[in-house]
Amino acid sequence: MSSHDRNIQVEPEASYCPYPLYTELRERGVTFVEEAGAFMVTRAEDVDTVLRDVETFSSRDTIGLPPAEPGGEPTGPGFYLVDTDAPEHSRRRRLAARAFTSGRVARFEPEIRAMGAELIEGLRGRDEVDFVADFAVKLPIAAIATVLGVEEADTAAMRRLSEKVLSVLGDAPDPVGFARACEEFGALLAPALEAAAGVEQETTILHTIAASEIGAEDAMRFVIELLFAGNVTTADAISSSTRFLAEDVRLADRLRREPSRLAPFVEESLRLESPVQGLFRTATRDTELGGSPIPAGARLLVGFGAGNRDPKLVERPDELDLDRVSPHSHFAFGRGAHTCLGHALARLEVRVALEVLLGTVRRFELTVPPERLDYQRILSVRHLQSLPLRLYWS
Repeated sequence: MSSHDRNIQVEPEASYCPYPLYTELRERGVTFVEEAGAFMVTRAEDVDTVLRDVETFSSRDTIGLPPAEPGGEPTGPGFYLVDTDAPEHSRRRRLAARAFTSGRVARFEPEIRAMGAELIEGLRGRDEVDFVADFAVKLPIAAIATVLGVEEADTAAMRRLSEKVLSVLGDAPDPVGFARACEEFGALLAPALEAAAGVEQETTILHTIAASEIGAEDAMRFVIELLFAGNVTTADAISSSTRFLAEDVRLADRLRREPSRLAPFVEESLRLESPVQGLFRTATRDTELGGSPIPAGARLLVGFGAGNRDPKLVERPDELDLDRVSPHSHFAFGRGAHTCLGHALARLEVRVALEVLLGTVRRFELTVPPERLDYQRILSVRHLQSLPLRLYWS
């Protein structure tokens, strides 16, 4: 029986809570899913295999745009790193990585903390808020703009364009819309990149990029990629982490008493509710994965979120456990050559956001039942569109 003979029906609810679907898919193995237009890879072992075998599984259509015709040009302008293969990817990553060393990222913590504190203080006096709109989407875009050295006045436009990119990668991917959104991004960023190129001291990541061997066009594509991934996915991570705490007052109180436990909490939140639930790969040759034949040219949706809840990856995978022996062993940031370059910055922003929230607000809780929370209908992301909270101030 081929994998195409074992198709599975994806119910609409799977976009809101995909975890029962992941369990069923793990039991079946690598299975072709019509709604995804791809073989879904859900077992941790298979996810790891695909992410590490970059020769067999290409990243050229990783973000989910319609695949290019054989021998044709890739659809859309593409990003700088996420949708390129070795050896080009390796060369580009070496050039870009110097902008994201741990030292460069850590020095921005005081500024990010001040931003978070200002946002929380701006909510003081309000009993009910939409935490996504009022905080979670605002901190990451402000932080990434500061780290890059982009004007604060442009942050609203950058967030709008990030949402636009996310929307055109949804259920009906739109290559033309993607290209237009990237063009708008480019027009917005061009003055900042030009100004950064004339500065000798590398005071921001934008200056570091401008001073590198990356050409002007590639530098633009890289910054667009950073802005999109760096603010949308981090906002989702902040939202999901806050939801966990809003539903568990005892856990929130424990983290207030034991702030050193925040780091493992962030890792568990990332594992359980990975902002990027999956990315696409394309088979470069006939192969086999998890016992299923995969023909050359086939697309695979590599399930980070599914692999993170595989019992063979961690014990009691659906539970939040602050005492995991290897808390970083999840797939939330990918694995192998395409591990997310901005993972240190994302972790820093989520941790600081939670420290500020827990240190300022005495208690917070959901104002709606969890099943009424609104998630975007995309299998490849875990995008909470609103998080209505009731706040109890100290």
